[in-house]
Amino acid sequence: MNILHPRSTLHALSPMAIGTPEVESLTSYFCRLAYSHGMTAQKLADWVLDYFDSAVCERYGWHQRSFSSQSIESEQWAAWLSELTGIEGLDHLTLAPWRDLVGMPGLAPRSDRWCPCCLADDKAKGADPYLRLSWEVAPVTVCVRHKVELCSKCPHCEQTNVRNRAAIVVPGYCTACGGFLGDPYTKPATPEALWVARQVGLMLQALPKVTAEARTPLLETVIQRMADGRAATFAKRYGFSKSGVWHWVNKGGLPSLKAWLTIALHGGISLERLFAGDIDDWIVPLEPTQMALPLPASPRAGIRSVTLDWDAIRASLQAMVLAPEPVALHEACVQLGVSRKQLYLRANGEARALADRYRRHKAHATTKREETVRMHIGEVLDERLSAGYDGLSARDLWVAGVNEGAPSVPNIFSHIKAVIESRRS
Repeated sequence: MNILHPRSTLHALSPMAIGTPEVESLTSYFCRLAYSHGMTAQKLADWVLDYFDSAVCERYGWHQRSFSSQSIESEQWAAWLSELTGIEGLDHLTLAPWRDLVGMPGLAPRSDRWCPCCLADDKAKGADPYLRLSWEVAPVTVCVRHKVELCSKCPHCEQTNVRNRAAIVVPGYCTACGGFLGDPYTKPATPEALWVARQVGLMLQALPKVTAEARTPLLETVIQRMADGRAATFAKRYGFSKSGVWHWVNKGGLPSLKAWLTIALHGGISLERLFAGDIDDWIVPLEPTQMALPLPASPRAGIRSVTLDWDAIRASLQAMVLAPEPVALHEACVQLGVSRKQLYLRANGEARALADRYRRHKAHATTKREETVRMHIGEVLDERLSAGYDGLSARDLWVAGVNEGAPSVPNIFSHIKAVIESRRS
């Protein structure tokens, strides 16, 4: 464990991989700091809040906050921990530096993720396993270094959100069962997911140079070069809403990270260059960007077309309409080997007649069941009244055995009520 500045208030832990795509998250740094002091993460959070005399709610749960996000709170915690540890630049472990460039919607993942291969590598090297900041970015779903999908479920207890959502956290280990999170089997990453993860990694390795004031001129330049300055054309061409693009340029709106990735993909420029404002010699590709994707075999390969004899099908439907027993349209589709949509398109009259007959049959059957149930209810009610009781309940019906037809009759209690009221009137 690398500790600097031993005279600091808290252990001066060195952040992991700062200045690289695998930079550590502030959440991970906070957990490692608590572990180095032999205390729970919640106790450290309470101590820091008390140290800086910061008022919070009584049930302040540190794990319910996202220390690595874009929020003001993340920036505040980075400043507090920098002062206590003597380590500068801990805001590099958060997404706060991109607050003036990237909008919040779609940025935070729905559950905690991690790359098991990264954690396993950390452990194999004898280093402290740590959580990467890129895992806190929703569009990142894979690990660039190992080319596998990120995991969100413990391989031992199969629970989710067990990476750091607890009072006691040791990065790399499940907070529910204590198992190592670097064990599960992972799926290979897709080329497009790798491209997204690589772009975000390059973005995170260096702080943005484009300020809030320079954001609008940057977007205007993007629109100028990608759509000759026509915002409506730009929006239509790249799948944005026209009102959204107008809001970016005229009202200080923030494009989402997905929007910036779209610009980077079709503009042939990296997020790193965009956020550094390095666009003087940027030239938009003449041809649309196309990723080389390995296409799977067509699921229709080997399927032979079928010619349907609609005269014979209509004749079969007419025979079903005249059959002694009504036939459901679904059953007719199974027997004839066609879909419901095909029947209504090519044999509409016969299909409607068959469906209408079956519908009337079902309605008549329901009415008969209701009449039978009401008759049985009346018999039980007469017995109860003759015995001196004022009425009956559903329990009385079940005791009397009047339950064979009742389960298939909806609103059985309304039938009981109707029979009782008819006897009283």
